[in-house]
Order: sequence, then structure tokens, then C-alpha cells
Amino acid sequence: MKKKFICIMIVFGTALSLYAQKTFSFLGKDLRYGIRGGMTVSSFTGNEHSVGKLGWLIGADFEIPIEKVSENFFIQPSLLIISKGDESTTGTVDIGGGDTGETTVTENAIYLEIPITAAYRLNLKKVSFVFNAGPYLAFGLGGKSKLETNATIFGSEIGGGYEANTFDNIKRFDCGLAAGVRIEFLKHWSYGVQYDFGFINLAEYGDTKNSAMLVSIGYRF
Repeated sequence: MKKKFICIMIVFGTALSLYAQKTFSFLGKDLRYGIRGGMTVSSFTGNEHSVGKLGWLIGADFEIPIEKVSENFFIQPSLLIISKGDESTTGTVDIGGGDTGETTVTENAIYLEIPITAAYRLNLKKVSFVFNAGPYLAFGLGGKSKLETNATIFGSEIGGGYEANTFDNIKRFDCGLAAGVRIEFLKHWSYGVQYDFGFINLAEYGDTKNSAMLVSIGYRF
């Protein structure tokens, strides 16, 4: 609860500071926005059997210039729908008598995520680099978890499994730190990499926090 409160206060404080700076180009012509989509590679910390899970993301970014600091400095709020989670496997293990078995668990968690990051644009001749970092809030929208077991017993292959709602087992609320870099080219296009580091322990027991790498292509209007 304490970590949740701290995360909410960080994001709220950032938003409040933006509102207070009415002299900046907040709703003027300098306000820009863009869209992006791409893939994610995510895992839960503390899972020694994790192999990482591939997912996706889609969303919109906004640029609010902070001209009193620098013409290249801005605040970037974003609104993302993003797939996180984890995939883990025991690998093939000997269960005795020459028989083997393998268990794979895939946890897919779909979030509405709102990062609010501070960003700086470094302009070069033909491209620009943008570095950004700041807090994010996320709320779980849904997702399925799957457990699959396959075994070879007396030379015959058998298997089974079941599905459950992901957020029946982990908390819906998450917050953490987002940090990334992107390269902008051809005036409107960009390619970016972002890392999300979760602060919230999602499970009742153990150390289960979100960790994800986001790779995306964007278009800025």
C-alpha cells in the first residue's frame, strides 16, 4: 500500500506541475502527438525458470514543451495498451524409470499503462535522439494464464493443462519506472527501445515484479 501511494503521488505531482506551468506551450501549436506500436519481451523478477514472453503494445504519445528549461526539453505523457507477463518452463526432467516430463506456464497480462516521462531531444544533421525517463502507472485489463504439462511414460506421450484468469493470481495495479531512447528520422518516423521496471510485488508470496523491454515503431504528426 505504501509503494502504491508513493507511485500515485509521483505521477500526480508530475501532472500537477505541468498544469501549473501555464506559460508553456501546453495547448498551443507546439504541442505534438504521435502513435506507436511494437513488441514486448517481459518476465517476472524472481522466477528462475523464466524464458521471457513475447507480447505487443499500441498507443499514443504526447509532447508538452518546457521552453523555459530548454527548447529541446519536454514532458511526454503516453497512453498504452500493452501485453506483459511471463513464460517459464522446467525443461525436460527425469521423473524416474526412464520417464520424462516438462511443464510450461504462460501468464499473459494486458495493461492500460500511463507513463509520464521527462525527455530531451538531441538534434543531429539527419536524425535526432530522444532520451526519456519517468514514472508509470498501469492497471490490469485482463489476460489468460496457461499451464501445460507433457510427459513421456513407458514410451507414450501424454499431456494436459488448464487456463485461468491471470489477475485471479496477481494484483491488477502496477507502477514503476520507464526509461528509454529512440531515434527519429525522415521528419516523422521513429524507432525506440524502452525498459519498464516494476515497483509493485504482484503476488502474495515471493518477489514477483514486472520487467519488460518495449521495442516500437512510431509516427509523429
